[in-house]
Amino acid sequence: MPLSIDFRRHAKVALRHAIVWPGIAALFTFTSGLVGSTSPAVAAERWTSLDGSSTVEAEFIGLWGNNVVLELPGPRRVTVSVDNLIADSRIQARRLGEEQSRRRAELRQQILADAKEAAAPAPTPLPAPPTPPPYQRLNSSGGLLAQLEWLDQQNKNGHGLIAAFDSLPLNYQNDLERLLRASVAKLDRQGMRQILGSVHSVGDLVVTRQRWFFSHPRLQAIDADARDTLKSVLLSIGGLIRDGLDPDQLKLDELASTPLRTWLVGLDTRLAPHIAAMNEQMQMLGIEPSSYEVKEEKDGKATVEITNGETKQTVNFITVDGMWLPADSEAEAWAEAMKKWEDALAGTADGSLLAGGPAQMVPMMLDPILQPALAAESAREFHSAMDGWFAMAAPLVAQMQSFGIGNRRGMNPYGGGYNEYGSDYDMEMEMEMDMDMEMEMEMEMDMDEF
Repeated sequence: MPLSIDFRRHAKVALRHAIVWPGIAALFTFTSGLVGSTSPAVAAERWTSLDGSSTVEAEFIGLWGNNVVLELPGPRRVTVSVDNLIADSRIQARRLGEEQSRRRAELRQQILADAKEAAAPAPTPLPAPPTPPPYQRLNSSGGLLAQLEWLDQQNKNGHGLIAAFDSLPLNYQNDLERLLRASVAKLDRQGMRQILGSVHSVGDLVVTRQRWFFSHPRLQAIDADARDTLKSVLLSIGGLIRDGLDPDQLKLDELASTPLRTWLVGLDTRLAPHIAAMNEQMQMLGIEPSSYEVKEEKDGKATVEITNGETKQTVNFITVDGMWLPADSEAEAWAEAMKKWEDALAGTADGSLLAGGPAQMVPMMLDPILQPALAAESAREFHSAMDGWFAMAAPLVAQMQSFGIGNRRGMNPYGGGYNEYGSDYDMEMEMEMDMDMEMEMEMEMDMDEF
């Protein structure tokens, strides 16, 4: 009478309502060996009958009540009452049964943990872009071409903000620091925090709800390559907003006492990984970096031809205190621009900038959608809250597809991990893991023969 242990049927029953992510089936196939399937890699044990007259080598399959299930070469499966074994074999059967139960319990917990993680709004921990190359200061002795190429390289590495500041003459830097401090003093701090908080929530939502965000049916319906490209770009933008506009991290108040460059270095540290990732994406999409050709350079003046793809532009440069600047940034034009900025601040009352209407407009536009989405406790609730936004974005997505924008190998700068497990918002994740073995045993050989 054949003995069968149908673990595959058992797994299908236990997972009949589950959303199964790629690889879970392989996990069950592999781990079924832990709970009773035949595996040639598992060594057989020696089993001896109670009277000592018969000893066989057989693989332990499991305990069923007071019976031990063994697999003999052939293979043939038999059940033997534990009471019909010598003490050493009985102890061995109990020990192997306890180990098997422990492994099954660990497997159950791992599967439940994996299911919980797959249903979470985002991976844990959150994926992060790689650390970009460190910022390199300009070697001022290199000339105009060296300065332009340095600026491009630092921007590519995500350090464009601090590089742009360092490329200014010292007195220009001092003007910026003085007027930025004066501008911050004019701000309505509460209003500014409201604006920053609402905008920051957009980035926070994209990053911390990324699985739910990119599993929205409107995104799932578009071409997979275009979706991957959109996902990669939006995650970089979301991370940029989340890390760059966090009111608690931006610390505008510190500008009153902290040197501007020191404050910019802190901001650069948070922004650089995301900007570098975005620049890499642009390169993957075929957007070529700028190239420069100095056509003429004499007496602190120069003409440069800048090429971007098929577009060429001629720009005039001058030197100011040893730094090369576009000609429209010469000292007189700069002083005039600073004077206009200073005059505008003089007519602005302290604490009035961004007060009232401007401070309320941005939260009024964003919060009605953001807050329900951030409060959502399931993908279904999130998709419902975000559907209006996705409907408005549909023309942009369609335009991306019409231009054939698709994913390039290596496009995702964060490494993988976004929406790895998939999601179906019409189904709830269930995991009914009852790992008790369901045995339908008919003896292939009589126990007395053992």
